[in-house]
Amino acid sequence: MIAVFWKDLRLILRDPWALGFALLVPIFVITVIAGALFSSGDDTPRITIPIVDEDRGPVAGAFRKLLAEHAIVEVMDRTRAEAMVAVENRAPAALVFPPGLSRRYLQGRPSVVELLTDPAEAEGVQAVKVLLLLMDKEAAALADPLSDDMMILEERNLTGNRTAISDFEANVPGFTIMFTLLAIIFGVSMGLHEEREWGTLPRLLVAPAGFTWILCGKLGAQFVLGFAQLVLLLLWAHFLFDVSLGPSVAGFLVLSAAIAFCCVTMGLMVGGISGTREQAQSLGLATMMIWAGMGGLFWPPEMMPNGLRVLSEGFFTTWAMRGMNDLVLRDQGLAGIADSVGVLMLFGLGTLVGGLWIFRVRHSAR
Repeated sequence: MIAVFWKDLRLILRDPWALGFALLVPIFVITVIAGALFSSGDDTPRITIPIVDEDRGPVAGAFRKLLAEHAIVEVMDRTRAEAMVAVENRAPAALVFPPGLSRRYLQGRPSVVELLTDPAEAEGVQAVKVLLLLMDKEAAALADPLSDDMMILEERNLTGNRTAISDFEANVPGFTIMFTLLAIIFGVSMGLHEEREWGTLPRLLVAPAGFTWILCGKLGAQFVLGFAQLVLLLLWAHFLFDVSLGPSVAGFLVLSAAIAFCCVTMGLMVGGISGTREQAQSLGLATMMIWAGMGGLFWPPEMMPNGLRVLSEGFFTTWAMRGMNDLVLRDQGLAGIADSVGVLMLFGLGTLVGGLWIFRVRHSAR
């Protein structure tokens, strides 16, 4: 037993890069997760609430002042507010104070206040409603008659036909992308190193077909597997949990293919950077955790500090989740997710070229 122990320990210590990945990568991952979920201070994001003040009276002004104590309030016209919620997705909801609100309020008559929402940002919409409830309490503390239902809130969805989404629709697509990313990264990176260690990859690479085409053939097989896994998982969620797949079959298939393509090329990058199977295992797990966290597969992006939210735009998982939300939650077709698909394809092509180059430099002659 002692001999086996020392033998395995020497094997572990023989690869300092794998040991370093195993020890240091979890520290980095935990730092990212803790920074995203438990940050505090000036960098903590505040919800932006567009306000359409068609009343321009003292009561609407008082409400804006109360909201500004807890959120970023931006006064604008209705067209700009709707675009900010429905097109730019920079705010989960907008408030519309109707004309004559102050006059009716002071006369003791109720008014209908519109809440223009994007249910795809379910956590943000809920946070806005909580802030409105808080505004209600603070106004009551100031001896205002708000508690007598002087304001009737009317919610309207700007991005679809539903004012609410299920928890399954909010979470299952992200988990589906995460599991696909995990499976493909490990399948590609560790598979390449296993074949290299077994001696089959060097024999393939000397074949007359050429280095690039041999690797592309192997990546193509992993792409088909990842694409099938992603589609089957989403279909399963559709039939079992009634998760919407959007109004466009073409959009669903094209987006799934673009996501699978990026996952495969990321697996190639991990395989090229890592020197051994053990390194690929640690680096692949770290890549999955970081890219899933930064891309909003674990939690909504609005929960992250502002700095991380800006940084997340460079992660393909952010665009994958954005495209999935547009398709599933906002009922967008192929044209509506064209931007996300375009970014995913550009990322995939870039990492494919980079991964092929890195793998050629590091492993083709070994």
